Amino acid sequence: MRRDIVAATLGMGALVGVLTVHLLVASSAGGPVAVPDVPAYLSIAQWIGSDGLAPENLPFQPGFGLLLAPLVWVAQISELSTQGESVHYIALVANSMAATVAVAVAGWLGWRMSGRWWVCVAGAAIAAVHPSLSSASRIAWPETLLALAVLASAGAIARAHLAATTRSSQRSWAVAGLIATLAVALHARAVVLVVAVVVTAAVTRTGRRTWLGLAAGLLVGGGTAALALSLTGTWPIARLSEAAELDRGWQTVATVSGQLLALGGGTVGLGLVGLSIGMVAAMRLLRVRGAPESPVAAVGVFVCAGALAVVLLGGWTLVGSDRVDTVLYGRYVDPWAVPLAVVALAWISTQRSRRHSHVLITTTALALTAYAAVLGAPGMFDGEPRRIMTLSLSPAWALTDDRLGAVATAAVVLTLVGVLLAALALSRANAGIGAQLPEGPGVAVLSTAGACDEHSGRQRARLLVGGTLVAAVLVLGTVSTVSNHRHLADVGAIARDQVTAAAAIADIVGAGGLSCLAHDRARVPEYALWLYRMELPSITHERVSLSSGEAPCSAFVIAHDDLVERCTNARHLVDEPAGAWALWYLPARECIGA
Repeated sequence: MRRDIVAATLGMGALVGVLTVHLLVASSAGGPVAVPDVPAYLSIAQWIGSDGLAPENLPFQPGFGLLLAPLVWVAQISELSTQGESVHYIALVANSMAATVAVAVAGWLGWRMSGRWWVCVAGAAIAAVHPSLSSASRIAWPETLLALAVLASAGAIARAHLAATTRSSQRSWAVAGLIATLAVALHARAVVLVVAVVVTAAVTRTGRRTWLGLAAGLLVGGGTAALALSLTGTWPIARLSEAAELDRGWQTVATVSGQLLALGGGTVGLGLVGLSIGMVAAMRLLRVRGAPESPVAAVGVFVCAGALAVVLLGGWTLVGSDRVDTVLYGRYVDPWAVPLAVVALAWISTQRSRRHSHVLITTTALALTAYAAVLGAPGMFDGEPRRIMTLSLSPAWALTDDRLGAVATAAVVLTLVGVLLAALALSRANAGIGAQLPEGPGVAVLSTAGACDEHSGRQRARLLVGGTLVAAVLVLGTVSTVSNHRHLADVGAIARDQVTAAAAIADIVGAGGLSCLAHDRARVPEYALWLYRMELPSITHERVSLSSGEAPCSAFVIAHDDLVERCTNARHLVDEPAGAWALWYLPARECIGA
């Protein structure tokens, strides 16, 4: 009892520490580092929770903004600012809390699957430093909540497998279905969670009553998500149509393979090991037509199905970009990295037979095949990478000057090192299995004592090698986290200095002299409009092509620094320190050419 109290106290202290660090980072995060994504999500929160106008043609799911809306409303009635940076800070605080909860869920999931304290601690520690969660206090996007949804769904499936009664299992499956469908409101690609839950229920041969519970959860969650999409007009039809029109070819193979390689490298192989565990478990369950022997198999099938689906979906949608980071893209599959790593650790800690070679061979084959595919892709991708999309391998990108081949090599080496350490841990655990012992009553006691010592030694050896593997993952995660936070701090400072003119515009709006701000299309990035919209949510923002003779919606225009060369009557008002554009005034809303 005392040991449990001490463990609980230490665990709570660690979680408080994680949350405190996140909140301290969030307080100095600066502007949004992912545009136009973040301003678009926050615009929904400003629209629902304060006096912001409804954003038009919103290309993103509304779930994250809807969750933030009550917090924005509280800020408004408390007479706090609901503009730009304040709303961004609210979102970062929410993400910090979600990341902390995810750390606790990862540890709990490891414990439920293995019953080993070290898997619980290792799972929580990996969740704390893996970039999919450790960057939560810098990036106000829904990926943090998506990672939490994957972990929570996996936990519900583990609980369903261990349930003592059919009714308890039914409730757990209902929770898994509910979480999976609600996550679709966070991001369109979260639909793979729904597919993964249904596939897992089918492969693991759940009973009829269990299917009823799952159906109830899917129905309630799906109805709620559909209602959110309908009320905000954010059905992803346009994005699906655009993706369907993309030409396919070798690029798809490269982008799919690269995501798998990024998953393996970012977790020192554990992510791909977890993927292989799910694949092997699914094939075995389909062959023997029985229920899984342990929650590791059930959860492995779930996270494997979701990860494979999101990799295939991501590979499809990434085609068409020439950016080199789209080959080793991490953003889409990173929410599955921690659950897959926890599955791998639970499997290593509970494996009792020599039937692990299939998993390790599959992992090695996946890594080497993906590496070969990526090496054949550099000629197709020569655009500058976005580091925010490759957070789990950011040190490799930084050290190799963004060279795709070198980063891919680093990723495959990390993956194979993890596979080797996993093999060593399993070989230590299984040493002596099947050994012939001498017979006779006199030898029995000595054999038993020797076997106990040998078993204890094997456990220590497994713990030592497993600890080395976990330490490697933690070191990589920590280095990536520190590197990412430094980079994202710089990006946030730049974003903050790209909308300084918003203060002057707000004064004009307050005086009743402005209801619409025009944004010139010529040489001004599209995301700039979203930055200004986030700072000025109560006015309309419209794009205009001054070079084509279009009239702006008002005399105030955000345009490139060279506007005066095209419109001789333009008056320069406010320059943006970190942008190549400025606030201009066009008398009579007219551009007089040179």
